[in-house]
Amino acid sequence: MAADDRNPAQSYDAADITVLEGLEAVRKRPGMYIGSTGVRGLHHLVYEVVDNSVDEALAGHATAVDVTIHPDDSITVVDNGRGIPVAMMEKEGKPAIEVVLTVLHAGGKFGDGGGYKVSGGLHGVGVSVVNALSEMLEVTVRRDGFTWRQTYERGAPQGPLVKGEPTKESGTTITFRPDAEIFEATEYDFATLEQRLRETAFLTAGLSISLTDERAEGRRIDFMYEGGISDFVAYMNESKEPIGKKVVYFTTESDEGNVEVAMQWNTTYQESIHSFANNINTHEGGSHLSGFRSALTRTLNAWARRQTVPMLREKDENLSGEDVREGLTAVISVKLADPQFEGQTKTKLGNPGIEGLVQSVVNEKLGEFLEENPKEGRAIVMKAISASQARAAARKARDLTRRKSVLGGAGLPGKLADCSVRDPSLAELFIVEGDSAGGSAKQGRDRNTQAVLPLRGKILNVEKSRIDKVLKNEEIQALIKAIGTGVRDEFNIEQARYHKIILMTDADVDGAHIRTLALTLLFREMPELIDAGYIYIAKPPLYKLKQGNQERYIEKEGELEEILLGDKLEKLDVVDRNGRPFKLTETRWQRYTRLLKQYEGWSSALRAEFGHDVVLFLEESSLLDEGAMTADAALEVLSREGVEGEPFELTIVDRQPGVSVTVRAVETKTGLARTHLLPRALFEANEYRQLVRVHGQLLELAGRAPFTVALGEDRDDALSFEALRGAVRGLAEKRVQLSRFKGLGEMNPEQLRETTMDPESRTLAQVTMDDATAADQLFSMLMGDVVEPRRAFIEENARQVANLDV
Repeated sequence: MAADDRNPAQSYDAADITVLEGLEAVRKRPGMYIGSTGVRGLHHLVYEVVDNSVDEALAGHATAVDVTIHPDDSITVVDNGRGIPVAMMEKEGKPAIEVVLTVLHAGGKFGDGGGYKVSGGLHGVGVSVVNALSEMLEVTVRRDGFTWRQTYERGAPQGPLVKGEPTKESGTTITFRPDAEIFEATEYDFATLEQRLRETAFLTAGLSISLTDERAEGRRIDFMYEGGISDFVAYMNESKEPIGKKVVYFTTESDEGNVEVAMQWNTTYQESIHSFANNINTHEGGSHLSGFRSALTRTLNAWARRQTVPMLREKDENLSGEDVREGLTAVISVKLADPQFEGQTKTKLGNPGIEGLVQSVVNEKLGEFLEENPKEGRAIVMKAISASQARAAARKARDLTRRKSVLGGAGLPGKLADCSVRDPSLAELFIVEGDSAGGSAKQGRDRNTQAVLPLRGKILNVEKSRIDKVLKNEEIQALIKAIGTGVRDEFNIEQARYHKIILMTDADVDGAHIRTLALTLLFREMPELIDAGYIYIAKPPLYKLKQGNQERYIEKEGELEEILLGDKLEKLDVVDRNGRPFKLTETRWQRYTRLLKQYEGWSSALRAEFGHDVVLFLEESSLLDEGAMTADAALEVLSREGVEGEPFELTIVDRQPGVSVTVRAVETKTGLARTHLLPRALFEANEYRQLVRVHGQLLELAGRAPFTVALGEDRDDALSFEALRGAVRGLAEKRVQLSRFKGLGEMNPEQLRETTMDPESRTLAQVTMDDATAADQLFSMLMGDVVEPRRAFIEENARQVANLDV
């Protein structure tokens, strides 16, 4: 074909090449830099900023890091390190701080000077990526005797670096608000940040880290562990009964780097070993973990022989690695100047030299500990021997099961309704609670690709049971056979019969318990399935919406509002008190709800400090409308004579200069009179200034309250911005039947297929190993023998339960 005959739409030449400048690439493909634009990526922004502060601590220049979640879900991270450099960079023609915040691969982690010898953030894209993906970022540096400030919006500086007041302090403060145009949701989870920061504090002995939540009820938690990873092991063993009184700890340093090991056995049947390199959780292990495991097995076997322990007197008799690790909780932390990670995920360490260093220190120091503590050493070895015996019994049980399978046929459980496809990548296994839901699932499935395995009742709690007892349980046997991989030393992921294993249980207490038992089994006995991304949780819908003859299931609150307002937004008439229309479109409504969430956050924080009535008065009076940012400006508004159209007639009845002012407010519509004491501290609070700022943005977008809302013949009034959203939602819900959906048993096979099983319409939550240490501790606490930590967890989290179906 001649060049002139080509379809222009299919041409590809130099004009089609696009070069993304600066941080454009980050905003274009955020997932490449932070993993996702979901919850995981949102929290990753905080980790990137905190890791910079921790690098200062590892370098010996910072002792404290404070993280605050503000009411509008913005984040502030403060450290007392040296402060990011602010001097001009001659080549770039910009201050160093601006280069760090706007240029990828810029930072103190690449040079040979006074930057960082040990660092987690090796790619140098951290804080610049945070800047690119933030609606707003403000940086304050305390350095060189002065305070320096600069503000950014979506990665672009909003002005030059400003030299401010003198200071004797040093450090960096970064405040950022994630961009709602990028992220699916911008609400931070306190528990997720708490776990990550606690882990960071364990791994950085002596570093003080605080986490403050200014939203709603408000919480603060402080972490500082002088014992470092020894305290980490003790924390993970809180819900277990330890063997021995103290955690075994040893450390060494060489040209290869620094090695720390902390370990303690307990009476459970699970191993909990976690490895880190430069504070990065290497949950795929690597050379440091290999060195630890081989030295552990060799050292314990050698010591046991010297003690003439029964069963190990024979020369060729050895305890296996799996035997000696039963009930072991351990943390291996290495610090290296040049860590070599396998792949971009940094989950497996590849430095060959560190393996020998770890082996050497474990051989020497663990041997010394066993010689000095023979009673504890003997208890450890006897537990390993018991594990070996149980493993032999389990192997016999498996062999017997195999023989029965060969005699009886294919060996698959009889209650499994298998699928016809034989390609595991196309096959799905639904693990369903009970025969009733199992029957519906079998009828509603796609028989070609979807298999169903109903579980009768609650399976055995593997957290409290050794492997031989686990393998005798009929429900667990059925599950293992159906999956096909085997468990523990016989596990082979290549034998997995399904690449999607989906837990589908009711949304009540029993369903949650069954799901937790199944997840405990998978996490403890087949963690590789989770690591491979094969495990999912079905997400049945929360609501059933009926409009006319149409029924629809809805999974979450945000989706409900989107559907209710979908075809009604442009039919709604909204007018403010001055008769100005607020013409609703999808884009304007999304902006309104984003601003309103910030507004409600700052308002809630003020209510917690100064009371509901006072803040309600602020919202309904003209104070916020007038943008009164200071106490003096507010006093001027309060002192003026009544203006036509104002919601209140105001009279100052008492004034305590510099302390407070008392105002009598008479509602112009009803004549209702109230008196409010307004302290000066209210107007000086940062929360108040932020509320005024967001109020101004809402005012510009929607107009002045009160509002009148109409949809056809239906009308409603809204006295505030918050009430406006309620009025719009209320009118949209009229003539619609909405009921909360509780469980799988309420749906017939067709509904179950459509809402929860059909790949085109369902929602699945993938189970990941991102927070393996948190999961380990949580499973031990919830499913273990020790009651007190579980009771404390329930008491602490009870108030967060929104919908409990018992």
